[in-house]
Amino acid sequence: MFSKAVPYGKTLHLILFLGFLVLVQPALSQSPQVIPAPIHDTLIPSLITKVAAYSFTIDRSYSLLQRNYDLSKMEANLPDIEKRLTGFKSRLETKGGQMNLLSLNSSVIMLAEVMEQLRANQKVLQAYCSRLTGSITSVNKIINDADLTLSVPDTSLLDQLLDLQEEVFVLDALQRHKMNNLNLMLNRVSVNLLQANDVMSDLRYLTISIKSAMLVPEQKPLLTARPADYIQAYSAVTVKALLLSGKIISIYTRRKWDVLAISLFVFMLTTAWCLSNVRRIKRRQDSAIILQKVHFLRRSVFVGNLVALFTYSPLFFADPTISYLNANGLLLLSSLSFLIFPYLVKQAKIMWVAVCLLWLFYALDDLLLESAFGERWGLFIGGLIMIGMCSYVIRSKRRIFYKIAESPATKALLFFTAVLSVMSVLFNLAGNVTLAKLSGITAIEGLVLGMSLKVFCTMVLESVYLQSEAYHQSRFSEYINYKEQQHRFLKILWILATVVWIGAFLRHITLYDAVITWCIFFLQKHRAIGNMTFTFGSAAVFIGIIWVSSVISGVINFFFSYSNANTPGKRSTLGSMRLLMRLAIWAIGFLIAVAAAGIPLDKLSLMIGALGVGIGFGLQNIVNNLVSGVILAFERPVQIGDLIEIGNKKGIVEEIGVRSSKIKSSDGADIIIPNGDLLGQHLINWTMKDRYKRVEFIIGIRYQTDIRRAKELIQETLRENENILIPPEPVVIVQEFTDNAINIRILFWSSEVSQSGTVRSNAMIGIYEAFTRVGIQLPYTREMNMN
Repeated sequence: MFSKAVPYGKTLHLILFLGFLVLVQPALSQSPQVIPAPIHDTLIPSLITKVAAYSFTIDRSYSLLQRNYDLSKMEANLPDIEKRLTGFKSRLETKGGQMNLLSLNSSVIMLAEVMEQLRANQKVLQAYCSRLTGSITSVNKIINDADLTLSVPDTSLLDQLLDLQEEVFVLDALQRHKMNNLNLMLNRVSVNLLQANDVMSDLRYLTISIKSAMLVPEQKPLLTARPADYIQAYSAVTVKALLLSGKIISIYTRRKWDVLAISLFVFMLTTAWCLSNVRRIKRRQDSAIILQKVHFLRRSVFVGNLVALFTYSPLFFADPTISYLNANGLLLLSSLSFLIFPYLVKQAKIMWVAVCLLWLFYALDDLLLESAFGERWGLFIGGLIMIGMCSYVIRSKRRIFYKIAESPATKALLFFTAVLSVMSVLFNLAGNVTLAKLSGITAIEGLVLGMSLKVFCTMVLESVYLQSEAYHQSRFSEYINYKEQQHRFLKILWILATVVWIGAFLRHITLYDAVITWCIFFLQKHRAIGNMTFTFGSAAVFIGIIWVSSVISGVINFFFSYSNANTPGKRSTLGSMRLLMRLAIWAIGFLIAVAAAGIPLDKLSLMIGALGVGIGFGLQNIVNNLVSGVILAFERPVQIGDLIEIGNKKGIVEEIGVRSSKIKSSDGADIIIPNGDLLGQHLINWTMKDRYKRVEFIIGIRYQTDIRRAKELIQETLRENENILIPPEPVVIVQEFTDNAINIRILFWSSEVSQSGTVRSNAMIGIYEAFTRVGIQLPYTREMNMN
């Protein structure tokens, strides 16, 4: 029952060990039989229990050996990692002094990928070793158990004990063999990781050295340079750089397939969203008028979303290589040209073609690992062309686009590009080739990125506009309110675009990592105010979470708000629910913000205590209103849509807020009432139980009139009015006898309090017309009789 098929039995070490085990088997088989200790009756059940438990332990250990220590994938990938690591070392030793900042940056990024994979392998191997060590400890416990070597009278149990000993010795041998393999693999990975750390240190040292010596000319001035001063021609250097870039892009994208998949998924979602909205709009009769305001997405929804994809996809990568960025930029430039070319004026089209050609030259130059004579003259001519174009556009008052609004940042972007181009030309003339390349590449990349961000922001606004028009009757479109909010949307988009552009600029001048490191240090540095310590990062997290809570609260407030135009004359019970939800969101947001910011509870209690002192002196009314708002939410004496009267103010409740509530009076005024007044003053709620209202008025008849006939006529007229409730029956009573008339008091109930005035007016007109038909005349007033 304990026999096992021995895994890994074909290895040489295992065969030798099993051969040795066969040789010493007689000695091992005789050792347990020489123990003279007596066997007690209570020991047999204990041995049976141990045999079952130890058998389970051995089976589990075999299962772990067979399934949980697979090193085949790691062994297959490790030679490739070692080959790449050797390539880094060889390149650093042979051409380290000739590498520029861009090639060093690419090497650092690729080596970081290798180190990340080595660390992952090291972590897995350490987990394997820890798990196997625990299993070996359990097996050693079985081996050292003296009870298993006792001689028992039960032959069946004795055979099981002997089989168990044989099993455990074989398992111990296999585990130690596997532990040796794991240790060898772990040592191999650790050595490679140490070598990678050494190469990374050398690369960073070279980077710092080059940056420190940037202001010192590393080559001859341009006008004195000769082709013989360079080892290879420009064409050969370019071909070599393109081949190496292709390999880098292949390796990098293979490692980042998950990020690329996310980018493509977002692209498919946005494309389907825009196409759905366009199709929905085209079904409308006014589709041509609506689509006239859309330019880029009307040109091509697919290409427009491609421009967006190539604009935002680099943001998904933490530190992309220069080769990948240039490949992404080439795709962005192609799709962007297709999208904007029809909207460029004639002269702008010529300049855009020149910009595309210059971008291609600078992108190729960005990939070069060595400098060449033709490269330097190309940088010089390209810089002059950039200066000329920027100067012409800045001085010219002509538009760049037609049908599309000009951006106020265009002049500033062109001026910045011209300044960088001038610096590139001057650095090149002086022999500072590295600075010349950085300035020129940053200039053209900044110009193209600025154009793509402008188009991207415009397309985002177009997408929001299409959404609002496609679902113009939905509550969500009302929330977006594109006509009123488009300038606010544009402002937010331009702020985000500016941040992205600055980040790209810092990346091109190789200061991105330094700035990010400084920002992290600035945000995480502990600061003190008195005895309280804090960081700007925790403060930013606190403010951010509170802001998100306010946004969510505002969304709930809008979608649950009461609209008197949509639901006239109806009492809504969502007001209290909305208020409770907003209070809950604020409370939860505050607690999450406190926890995320790491604010100690003892410090928080001090803050609350200080706040309590402030409340005692000057915030009583505010706290009273806040607490009253909570009471209104739970007690609900007032609901959205109620017609209330408080003091000399009367109107329909439109909003119940945390601190105050809003009612709309009959003349259209919005009246803000503190919640404390709603609870602290006498409040008349006309619609708390129902929306009925009693209406009364007095009408006079002459003394010559038959009173009973007049009462019957009035009652018949009131019963015919559909807006008067029956039951209860209208009441018609003789009120009093005056000098010139008999006053009759009329009382009835209106079904809608907001329409009671109209119902009263219609009832009076109906009675007058009924009196006129039967010849009953109303008396003149005393003033009229006197006249």
